Amino acid sequence: MEHSLTSLNHVVGQDRAVKVLRTALDAHWNERSKSGQERAFPHLLLSGPGGTGKTLLTEITARELCTECHVELAQNIYNVPQMQGLLMMLEPGHILLLDEIHELNESVQVCLYRALEERKLFLGGKRKPVTLPPFSLFGATTDEYLLTQSMRDRFRILLRLTHYSDEEMTLLIHQRAVRNGWKIDSLSVNELAKRSRGIPRLAVRMLESAKRVSSADAQDLILPVHIDQMLEMEGIDSLGFDPVEQRYLRLLREHDGPVRLNVLSTHLGLPRQTIEMFERDFIRLGLITKGDKGRSLTPKGVEHLQPATV
Repeated sequence: MEHSLTSLNHVVGQDRAVKVLRTALDAHWNERSKSGQERAFPHLLLSGPGGTGKTLLTEITARELCTECHVELAQNIYNVPQMQGLLMMLEPGHILLLDEIHELNESVQVCLYRALEERKLFLGGKRKPVTLPPFSLFGATTDEYLLTQSMRDRFRILLRLTHYSDEEMTLLIHQRAVRNGWKIDSLSVNELAKRSRGIPRLAVRMLESAKRVSSADAQDLILPVHIDQMLEMEGIDSLGFDPVEQRYLRLLREHDGPVRLNVLSTHLGLPRQTIEMFERDFIRLGLITKGDKGRSLTPKGVEHLQPATV
C-alpha cells in the first residue's frame, strides 16, 4: 500500500527493520483484501538499545493499520490478574505494546503466551474461559534473550534495531528541527550528532535543551555557542555522557584494579540494573571492560577522562 510506504519512508535509519515492517504491512493488507476478513497484525518483537525507535515504529504501524495502540510498561504488571485485565480491555485489531517486556515475571509470561496461542483467558473460579478478540502483541525489549524461549517463540516478526551512524543522526536532528519549525546551523547539528552516541532519544533531548538556551538568549537560530552553553549547563561531556555516567567512569579510575557491580551500585546510589543499562554504551565505545572480577577502564576510557576531552 502506498500509504504505508509514505509513512515508513519518513523514518531515518533502521533500514533493515523498516524493510521487514513494510513487507509485513503490505502482506497484511493484501491478505485482508483477498480474504475480505478482518484480521489482526502478526505479533511482533522489537529488540534493540533504548531510544532507537521501538515506540515510534509501533505508533507508525498502528496508524497504518488504522487501529488503537495501548502502551504499558511491563514492570508495572506484577501478576496474572493484572495481565488478564489488560488483555480483556482490548478490542478487535488493537495493538498492545509492552515496553521492556522482559521485565514480566515467568508466570505472567505463561499467561500471556497462552492468550496469544489460544486467544482464551482462564480466570480463577470460572469454568468457562473468556475468548479474546484478535489482537496484536508488540513487545519492546533491550535484550530479547531475557525473555523465556516459549515467549520469544510466540512472536511472528522480529525487528532488531541498532545504534545510528553519525550521518543518520545528523539527518534525524535536522529533520526534527525542521518539523518543529526551529532554525539550526549545520555546525550545531554536527556537534549534537557527535555527542548523541547513535541514540535518537538523546539527540532530541539535547536539541530541545539547546533550543531553550537559544530562546532564553532571544535568538531564533540555534548556534554553536548555544550548544556549548547547553553542554556546560547540563554537564555533558564530549561523548554525550551526563554527570552520573561520568562519575561511574571516575570511580573506576580511582580504584586499584577491577570494581564489582555491587560496589558501583553502592557508590552511585543506583540499582544494579540501571548501571548495567548504561554500561552497554561504555563497552560499545571501548571505554571499559567487564570480567569475573569486575569492571575496569580501558586506555581509551582513561584518555576520555583527561580534561582535554571534556
